[in-house]
Amino acid sequence: MKRQITKADFSLISKELNHYVSNGIITEEQKTGIMEIYEIKGGLNFIRVVVTIGAILIGLGILSFIASNWDGMSHLIKLIIIFGFFGGVNLAGYILSENNPKTGRSLIYLGTLVYGAGIFLIGQMYNFGGDFPTAFLLWSLGVLPMSFQLRDRHLMLFSNILFGIYLFGSFEQGFPYAGWIGIPLLYFAYHYFDKSRLLLFFANITSLSFILQITIRYEVEGLYIALLFFLIGLVMYGVKHEVEPDIFQTQGTILFGVAGVILTIPELWDVLVSVQSTRLASILFAISFVGLLFFLIRKGSLISLLFVCVTIFRYYTDTFAFLPKSLFFIVGGLLLLAFGFYFERMRSQQKGGFSHD
Repeated sequence: MKRQITKADFSLISKELNHYVSNGIITEEQKTGIMEIYEIKGGLNFIRVVVTIGAILIGLGILSFIASNWDGMSHLIKLIIIFGFFGGVNLAGYILSENNPKTGRSLIYLGTLVYGAGIFLIGQMYNFGGDFPTAFLLWSLGVLPMSFQLRDRHLMLFSNILFGIYLFGSFEQGFPYAGWIGIPLLYFAYHYFDKSRLLLFFANITSLSFILQITIRYEVEGLYIALLFFLIGLVMYGVKHEVEPDIFQTQGTILFGVAGVILTIPELWDVLVSVQSTRLASILFAISFVGLLFFLIRKGSLISLLFVCVTIFRYYTDTFAFLPKSLFFIVGGLLLLAFGFYFERMRSQQKGGFSHD
């Protein structure tokens, strides 16, 4: 299987290999063999975007017409319209897929929206009970087999988002036990769909929301939840592995950054220390947290710089609000200029080192 890369990366590799050929490092045949390993990723296709938007607009128009005349229809007529519309657009999509794949696939996308609308409309018709998030779970389960059958990562991503809505919506409705099966399936989909980075990104987000749901279910104290996610973020950032490390590092930095800012709130620490010592505990953590951020900034992490600014602003609004705003902005601006100068100098030194070699 060929390795998919962006068009820019493909051009860069081709340019570098041409340089090697011209300097006699490799032969033209070797260059051709190397280039055959790669293929350009399919980006947004204009025709697909146009026909998908067109299909969605048609579907919304039909659904709007149905909704405006909904009360005057019998249940039988309503069911015929829902199942007929759903079956019709999917059948048309499969028929057109052979000769007009983009138009056909857009109709299949429309079919998934009709399927979701049908779940809510039928529930309304027959006054079905159940929690509102369950409808999103059923919607996700309906899209899932189609995504695998068509090997369509966009449908898989849509199913992932629906499943995430189900998890988030279940916070006050009971424990989402489907997560125990759904989460491993999301990571299986990452491998099945040619290691899609986007699917992995959303799978991580969904997994973290499920962990949050577990802590809420068992009524874990807010301090321990924040500490747990702070540690998870550090692990995501620091553990070395070969599975898209840049995604894990980025999400890990954001995760422990958000959790770290939350942990600077004194009131959280009253479960560990006395009320009189909560501010001291939060300040000691904040000093350690900012020290960690500065360490990561030194390694080139711009996201860490953002959380330094957020932490400073958080203490400004909480503790130093009496200071003039002009002074706060001047100090903040000087810090950013200093960091910008540092990053520029660091990168110039790196380039100088490379050119020296």
